[in-house]
Amino acid sequence: MNSAEWKRKLMKGEPVTVVAYGDSWTYGSVAEGWYEAREARMDAELIHGSWVLQLRRHLQSLNPQAVVHNRGRGGWTSAQGLEAFEQNVAAQQPDLLVLNFGINDWKRPIPLSDYRANMERMLTRAEELGCACLLWTSGPLSTESGQTYGWASPVVDGAFPSSFDRFNDSLREFAAARALPLADAEREIEAEWRSGTDISGWFYDAIHFTQQGHDRIFGCIRRTIESIGYR
Repeated sequence: MNSAEWKRKLMKGEPVTVVAYGDSWTYGSVAEGWYEAREARMDAELIHGSWVLQLRRHLQSLNPQAVVHNRGRGGWTSAQGLEAFEQNVAAQQPDLLVLNFGINDWKRPIPLSDYRANMERMLTRAEELGCACLLWTSGPLSTESGQTYGWASPVVDGAFPSSFDRFNDSLREFAAARALPLADAEREIEAEWRSGTDISGWFYDAIHFTQQGHDRIFGCIRRTIESIGYR
């Protein structure tokens, strides 16, 4: 199934299943409801401000038969995502996979080549399942080697073998090579910062944004979905 076919099903009111798969950014850290979720054994359904639950509400306003599963797992790398792909993604028989990994691969650090191979295998498996795929970029991060964005405790990344930009660039390359829609939230937030918006108060730590970041990611993904044509 390509993106246009999934979009047609959504807009025609047919049953559609979406799986959001990734790390803590997908799970919902640290959006509104995150503290309540931590007290309830990390129940992502309580994180009402997460971009995933915002996306669910939006899609269900268009089509009450839309089902959106949050399969984000805090701390996971692409290798863990690949290992658990059958359980977390294939078992749901999705029409659309919204996919992002990379932050934890970069932090470990896991070689960029391994990350790319893991992501390629997940994208190929999604094709085999017949589901459409939408990629999105996370960040920007506050780092010593790059921009701090005014955050006082950036990641000390001078010894890391690759910059985080190379992981996001990999997602952009996958999208271009496979003709997949890309929600480039990182570049949108970067552009907002460059236009004069102070984003220093958005950071919970050097990697995670609070609610403002989730709002921007949801907005970027929503606009990307809106841009997909269908017949």
